[in-house]
Amino acid sequence: MSENMLLLLPWIFFCGLTLTFAAINTTTDTLNISKGPTIAKPGCPSKCGDLAVPYPFGIGRGTGCGIGEFFELDCNNAFDPPRASIANIQVYQISDNQMRISNIMARKCYNGSNEEIIQSKFISTDISVTPYSFSELNRFTVIGCNDFAEVTGGASGRNFSAGCFSACLKLEDVRGGYCSGTGCCETSLAKSTFFIGGLNAREPNTSVSSFNPCSYAFVGEQKLFVFNGASDLTDPNFMDRVMTTVPIVLDWAIGNLTCAEVRNSTDYACQANSNCVDSDRWLGGYRCSCNEGYEGNPYLDPGCTDIDECADPNKNDCEKICINTVGSYNCSCPEGENGIGRKDGRGCTAPKSRFPVIQVALGSG
Repeated sequence: MSENMLLLLPWIFFCGLTLTFAAINTTTDTLNISKGPTIAKPGCPSKCGDLAVPYPFGIGRGTGCGIGEFFELDCNNAFDPPRASIANIQVYQISDNQMRISNIMARKCYNGSNEEIIQSKFISTDISVTPYSFSELNRFTVIGCNDFAEVTGGASGRNFSAGCFSACLKLEDVRGGYCSGTGCCETSLAKSTFFIGGLNAREPNTSVSSFNPCSYAFVGEQKLFVFNGASDLTDPNFMDRVMTTVPIVLDWAIGNLTCAEVRNSTDYACQANSNCVDSDRWLGGYRCSCNEGYEGNPYLDPGCTDIDECADPNKNDCEKICINTVGSYNCSCPEGENGIGRKDGRGCTAPKSRFPVIQVALGSG
């Protein structure tokens, strides 16, 4: 593996826990680039197992199927179905602005005398030179009794620090449902280029070792992690459960130039019927998005294609007649009816018959 690939993803170093990554805002997570007749670069595979791999990503390092080195995934056919990975980390999903990858956890375990017997250690690397950064959908979570984790960092003149203390003296105090600080603590991560955190040693209290043999720390998608309370402190499979059900969400962007800077360059990636979206990370970068009324892969020629809203009743609000137009649609009423033809109360109405009026006139005569 090249040195550049080693810089690709965040890793965790525990007992002196170190986290290094960048964070940017999260926009709507959509799968538009996986729609349309072509999602992969011509001549390149579009799927690895169950995972759709849309350009600017590609399968196979050095194949040119991705827009650059950091966008090229491995596809391991030794599994059934095959698994996609990047820097040996499994990739679960690729969307217009995010990537979900398998989790990486760290733990410390103790014996009855509160002596440390297990440490999970990982290499800490800096991903600030890559297209990836941690999404704000993640939370930094600490599981255990009397463990304190501190997250500090800063870049480009912006510094911050945040701490998370998970405390408990007896098992009965630990309740599930959410992280309240008793047995489970979680904190959001401020915008910054990198974060460095440290987990202090457990306070000398052998009474907790009987029901809390191990402590854990991880970054993962908040909405997918549920703290089950006391059972999580004694569950020998807790680490496996989190690693297989709680992914890490990464935001991605192309390059480090803004839309204004890259638009007139030969490297500009956005194709027809698409627009450029600036990334707000301090390193810059941009993404491409289909214009409203269009879908497909905005990074592949000929660009995004018109959506036929009339073909799908869920994409139009016409009451009776839908007429597709380029980038939009119109509603109308059948001949002889009046109105705009929409379901919002401005539908079609038949004109009132004049026949009853004639009958009344004849009767009067």
